[in-house]
Amino acid sequence: MQSLRFDEGYKEFMINDDPNRVIRFNPADYGIIERFNKARKDIIAEMEKIQKDFDLKPDGSPDVPEDELEEAAGIIEKVRKLICDKIDYIFGNPVSEVVFGTQSPLSSVKGVPLFERFIQAAQPFIEAEVKAEQEASKKRIEKYTKQVK
Repeated sequence: MQSLRFDEGYKEFMINDDPNRVIRFNPADYGIIERFNKARKDIIAEMEKIQKDFDLKPDGSPDVPEDELEEAAGIIEKVRKLICDKIDYIFGNPVSEVVFGTQSPLSSVKGVPLFERFIQAAQPFIEAEVKAEQEASKKRIEKYTKQVK
């Protein structure tokens, strides 16, 4: 079978300089910003639901009395899965397992959930890559529009 080969724009990124934790995605994919905004809204909505019922400990576990622990843990598990699914959706690849490892994405690091820290680290890079791609595309289009004028 023959193969069509072309550059899809995918790049590989190490997580926190760990060569065993590598994710792959196209940071200049225009759709990533749209997926990011949609996923962010979904995650925020779920987090607001949790915060109405109980607080989270720094490790991402529910801060509830012992007799409510099982129900709260089920809610946390549902939200953890939602966050991982949304992170995978944003990047178009199953990256959440590599990014978070065995930690819950709800775990807090200096008061900020782990998933927020990851998004905050990735977002500026993605925005810069999309902007650079737009500039390159603009130059290519101008080359042809000048010929028409």
